[in-house]
Amino acid sequence: MVCNVGKNILKLNVGGFAEYIEKLDRLGADLKPIIEDALTQAGETIAEDTHDAVAKSNLPAKGKYSEGDTERAIVDSPKVTWSGSIAEIGVGFDFAKPGAGGYLITGTPRMRPDRPLNRMYKGKKYMSDIQRDMIDIFNDEIKSRMGG
Repeated sequence: MVCNVGKNILKLNVGGFAEYIEKLDRLGADLKPIIEDALTQAGETIAEDTHDAVAKSNLPAKGKYSEGDTERAIVDSPKVTWSGSIAEIGVGFDFAKPGAGGYLITGTPRMRPDRPLNRMYKGKKYMSDIQRDMIDIFNDEIKSRMGG
């Protein structure tokens, strides 16, 4: 499984889930909707957390970037796209829109980063939590198909 939020993409490479896929396949599961569900839920969690992180109290310039273009640049309803056996969704900020918060994540020489955004997009703990949530979706599906 590959999750790369720092580059604005959350990827789930189904090749890394051989054990889960094998179990679900033996149970007759259609994997595509399960994978899409896991990614969609992860994307929604990241969107909610990103909205929380751009609260005025977390941002420089007395929070002037917490509303308007920055808020509208957050990816709220990610769509799953497939490329072979790799499913992916866009997360975080849509950098094609004005006001995207890339500098809020990393900071600049004259501005400190937004700490909650920096922890989310650059920290390992947040990504581990997202990965664990996605694995839980697979485990729940396996348990439900096994009658447990």
